[in-house]
Amino acid sequence: MADELTTKPTIETVLERIIAFENRLTSRFDQFETQVTKRFDSVDERFAKVDERFAKVDERLAKVDERFDRIDNEIDRVASVVHSTKAEMLTLRADFRELRAQLREALPVLQAS
Repeated sequence: MADELTTKPTIETVLERIIAFENRLTSRFDQFETQVTKRFDSVDERFAKVDERFAKVDERLAKVDERFDRIDNEIDRVASVVHSTKAEMLTLRADFRELRAQLREALPVLQAS
């Protein structure tokens, strides 16, 4: 019976080992949880920076879009002016031809000397 005490662990010893194992396991899980939390915090910080950059890009694109709208409106105005100018030029040419014809009829024909 004395040999059994030295070779076989007692229930208390087994329970102590189980408790020690549980404590080590708990400690490892706590460390793992801390590392995971730090990693997620780091990822969250990076995403926040990326979100800020995208916000700046969105602002710039909005400004570019506004500029394109202004340019488009200006092109429409220029096209309108060109159209009316072309119509006025056609009228001016017709008026000039009519004036020229009237002058030919009213003025004597010049003869080459």
